[in-house]
Amino acid sequence: MPELFDVAVIGGGPSGCLVASALASGGRRVVVLERRRADAVEPCCTGIVGRPYLDCIQPCEDLVLAAARSAVFISPSGRRLHVAASVDQAFVLDRALLERRLRQRAAAAGAEMVEGVLVTRTSVSTDLCETRVSGPDGARTYSSRALVIAGGVNPGLLRRAGLLPPSKHMVGAHAEVEMDGVDETEVYFLSDVAPGAFAWLVPMAPGRVRLGVLSASSVAQVAATFLARPGVRDRLRRRPLHIAQRPVPVAVSRRMHGERVRSVGDAAGQVKPTTGGGLYLGAMAAVAAAAVLSEALARDDLSARALSRYETQWRSAFGGELRRGALARAIYSRLSVGHVDGVIELAARTGVAEKLLRSPSFSFDRHSGTLLSGLLRCLPGALLRPAGRQSEADS
Repeated sequence: MPELFDVAVIGGGPSGCLVASALASGGRRVVVLERRRADAVEPCCTGIVGRPYLDCIQPCEDLVLAAARSAVFISPSGRRLHVAASVDQAFVLDRALLERRLRQRAAAAGAEMVEGVLVTRTSVSTDLCETRVSGPDGARTYSSRALVIAGGVNPGLLRRAGLLPPSKHMVGAHAEVEMDGVDETEVYFLSDVAPGAFAWLVPMAPGRVRLGVLSASSVAQVAATFLARPGVRDRLRRRPLHIAQRPVPVAVSRRMHGERVRSVGDAAGQVKPTTGGGLYLGAMAAVAAAAVLSEALARDDLSARALSRYETQWRSAFGGELRRGALARAIYSRLSVGHVDGVIELAARTGVAEKLLRSPSFSFDRHSGTLLSGLLRCLPGALLRPAGRQSEADS
């Protein structure tokens, strides 16, 4: 008779491993099914988080490569807004090491880690979940009482399990580049290249920078155009040989739980709509999912109704944050180049960004409310400016 696990987790990324660790630590039999081997992880993520995420994955001192307390925001026409806090607000992680470390912790907690396998079929019935995989050793079916899908955006897999994929996506690109003169995080609004697009440069060490780009489409072209931009091109020591890409959900799934199954992390769209970052929100979802699942397993009630508490709790905690972030993104996507210039100029002149940054309520991991507030304060004045490529001051 096939071995029966309490929970099968599809996806050995950060969210999946946190779910597995929590459940296995509580004595549950857990198997994690992951396509990539630990020594072949190539994250497409800048890996920049706030302190609440670090608190969630302690100990983690050796995972932090750099810290940031200031940034400069640059409009399409080159207007600049500089903001700085009195303490470090964001931390850049060794993303590949983070993933390996979380896999090790899940295994140490008692989860069985199965790497290098591809999920080919899932089925969920009233009394059992079955997940079939193929790998170097052939095909195998894993039976479990419950199923967690944490393997990124896979619409077919989610629909077969009775869940819904996130309804909106952008495309993210990431690379490490050799570059001079990047002493603090630089964020570029690229509405002159593609609506809603932006790029960022995060210093890691002298001459080493992480590049990120987020765009609704043609992200490779957006990245190439950005790297060719004056002020960027002349600081490059060499162009990156490879830029990794991945779909980034920017809308939460409308159904992330069902009979015996739930989705977590990118698979559920638990990502900041403003930046595409999902480490913190995915971690919080993993904690909530593990707690609800553990209780449901103990009661032997894995019905959709019992598991709905996970979705209710998560939406209650983060729904407002995501709605504000989605609104901020929607507004930015519709602004002209001149209007973006106006927002940056007004924010710099009035000091509104500095005031919001120093607010006790500001957090890098939960910044949508602060961002939306600043945008709405500056937007009326910006909309009175010309909507073309240049603002009045440039005419």
